[in-house]
Amino acid sequence: MPKSYPPELRHRVIELCRAGGRPRKLADDLGVSEATIYRWIAQDEVDHGLRPGLHSAEQAELSAAKARMRELEAELELTRKASALFSEEKDRPAPKGSTR
Repeated sequence: MPKSYPPELRHRVIELCRAGGRPRKLADDLGVSEATIYRWIAQDEVDHGLRPGLHSAEQAELSAAKARMRELEAELELTRKASALFSEEKDRPAPKGSTR
């Protein structure tokens, strides 16, 4: 799982880059990868409408929706297996002496 950084750090790094700070130097100083800083800058540009893409809020909603879909698909698969199991049981002849 990717390392998570506080939003305050992200905003501060973006501000420093906009003020002329070099991403490589900031990365070295803060212990953050340079690629991460570039991703933060790109996402900030998307959020401000300077670049096409999904806004941060939309990404969060999409992630939550995908997680919910995985959960529902797992429940559906379990229901299908249970249904198949009960269907097999219903097709079997009743044991000798059964009142069914």
